[in-house]
Amino acid sequence: MGGMADSLGPDRRALLPFGILLVVVLIWASNTIVSKIVLREVSPPLLALVRFSLAAVAFYLPIFLLMRRVAPPLRRDELVRLGWTGTLGSASSVLLFTIGVSMTPATDAGLILSTAPIFTALLAWLFLGERLGRVRSLGMLVAFAGAGVLATDGQITAPDASILFGSLLLLLCQVAWAGYTLSSKALLARRSPLQVLATSHLFSAAALWPATGLLGAWAELPLILEWSLSTWLGVAYMAVLVSALSQVLYMYGLRAVAASQAISFMYLQPVFTAILAALVLDERPTWLTFVCGALILFGLWLVNRPRPPKRTSPAAPSRARPPRQHVAAGRPPSGLQ
Repeated sequence: MGGMADSLGPDRRALLPFGILLVVVLIWASNTIVSKIVLREVSPPLLALVRFSLAAVAFYLPIFLLMRRVAPPLRRDELVRLGWTGTLGSASSVLLFTIGVSMTPATDAGLILSTAPIFTALLAWLFLGERLGRVRSLGMLVAFAGAGVLATDGQITAPDASILFGSLLLLLCQVAWAGYTLSSKALLARRSPLQVLATSHLFSAAALWPATGLLGAWAELPLILEWSLSTWLGVAYMAVLVSALSQVLYMYGLRAVAASQAISFMYLQPVFTAILAALVLDERPTWLTFVCGALILFGLWLVNRPRPPKRTSPAAPSRARPPRQHVAAGRPPSGLQ
């Protein structure tokens, strides 16, 4: 990454992180579309197991072995933390996403998946004592209202049970991802992001085997020999680009720009998902989709908007502190799906 950036002029180097973040958002938006296509032939538990296992063996295990040689070893308490973080956060997030997206229109799923920063802010308030404030609280209410109407398709008394359940699973997926974000944040302050990412995801892969086994994936494993070429290409795409490459690209882009700038790119994810769903899956968003989408994105903006700096006395300018950047702006909405 560094060599490529050094070969560019100063103006292009400044734009490179933004171009990388744009590619990341496109990859994450396409993940919903590719998942919908692969799920035509594969059950959700089997897809979650195979794609994450491939990513673990091909990417996370080599990175983990490399980091053991070049980075200080993780302490026992850090391994325990990454173990339950990967199991309860990353593994459950992938499984909930795969099952949820199989039951929900891709456009609606893209909008619901954009709510992760809102859940991150909510959990930070509940467990870390981070102040919400009236504006962020209003943003949460607006976004949740939009997500609720979208999940029920406006039919509060008789909603589609399948879409409602799938939307609920996608929301729980974002709760799991928010928990993963907060739990891993302290380790990221003193450990290499690659070391944290690889270790937690190996624990996640190990946890997915018994979890998906209970859902019948083990009995379906022989069916992978009958998968079509298009299905294998889709699974490979999710394993390599979504679960591996996009994570590295996002970390590189986030290091070079402010977190508030990085999160602004995430507003494009549901837009790209809707465009791809219309082109590939022939989905046509309704007026209700546009209204609910606008509510969700507006609420997300209220939650993540920069806080104004506190006014200080002219007599003591040196005591002024920069505005604190809240936790919710530090991570993507749904990068590990």
